[in-house]
Amino acid sequence: MSDTETSQPRIEQALTVVQREIDCIEAELKAFRRFRTRIVSIEPTAHSAGTVDTSAGGVSALDARQPKPDSGLRAVREAYRETVMAVPHFEVEYDDSLEANMATEFGPELGTQIATGARLTPQLHEALLTASEAARDERETLLPALERERESLQSVRTKLDDCERRAAALGSSARRTADSARLDSIDDQLAEIETDYETVVATRQRQLHGRSVAALSGIDGTSLVQYLYGDGPVTCPALADIVACLDTVRRHRRHCLVATS
Repeated sequence: MSDTETSQPRIEQALTVVQREIDCIEAELKAFRRFRTRIVSIEPTAHSAGTVDTSAGGVSALDARQPKPDSGLRAVREAYRETVMAVPHFEVEYDDSLEANMATEFGPELGTQIATGARLTPQLHEALLTASEAARDERETLLPALERERESLQSVRTKLDDCERRAAALGSSARRTADSARLDSIDDQLAEIETDYETVVATRQRQLHGRSVAALSGIDGTSLVQYLYGDGPVTCPALADIVACLDTVRRHRRHCLVATS
């Protein structure tokens, strides 16, 4: 890499992570919207004489065998498979059974009732509508937060690229001169760039402070950066690149001070 080329590798990796997550959440949001539209049109099963409604829509207490699901439950399961479980990333990200995925999205009790029950009772139908709305709303809340994170990373990258180019040019000039006045001037300019970096750090930290995501698959209260980067080499990629750039500036400044001493 030449003196004036810039590189923000951790930010680039983070942008890839964020964009992938945006793509996934957008697909899931559309899927849950389609799923809810389909289940709205599914009629729940009315209470039938001679059976006992377990209120969960599960197996009749008068039938010792595992009964076959009614048409309503079959339609719900089909709709879920054809929408939520049909998103392009499902196998890579989840690879769950219908029951396991529904339990994750809607809670174990409701997920089990839908996946293994026998009747789509009005109560179960209403609970499913409410749960699917919550799953949709979680994505609607998370998506703008992800988009803001992408914009923040892009803004930091642009500022770092500018500062890094200026610092590299000044560092190169410092190594081509032995003039004390010139070195002092270069050091002053590097000090201004160092201040610019520190401003970028402060801005980024304000953006991160106290920011959290909506509940999504059991991560309620987890910070956005931990949610996105917790499995990576650094949990604050933008700050890591800023620190690396600051180290370079300070190295150039040390050269100026040594050269003039």
